[in-house]
Amino acid sequence: MATPLWIIILIGAGTYLLRAGSLVLGSRVRWSETTKEWLSYVSPAVLGALIGPLLLLEDGNWIPLEDNSMLFAAIPTMILAWWSRRLLLSVAAGVVFYAGFHAWLG
Repeated sequence: MATPLWIIILIGAGTYLLRAGSLVLGSRVRWSETTKEWLSYVSPAVLGALIGPLLLLEDGNWIPLEDNSMLFAAIPTMILAWWSRRLLLSVAAGVVFYAGFHAWLG
């Protein structure tokens, strides 16, 4: 069954208004230090929630540790990213680590 066009437009308008409103109000609102500290944890938490299942699950099942080249590549990549704080270096190292572990593990 096709979704009516008015529902798509309504959802799009709601999404736009929420994002535009936060951009407009975000620069005018003075955030407390507690709120700023709390918000600083949101991005790493969301990133962890997105990457965790990607590294540990395949089709809803745990990937065996001995076959998980992505996890083996992610660990040194995360350490390097934390140490260097350089995005391009971290991405390049991640590609190299993944290729190396993938070739090593088969």
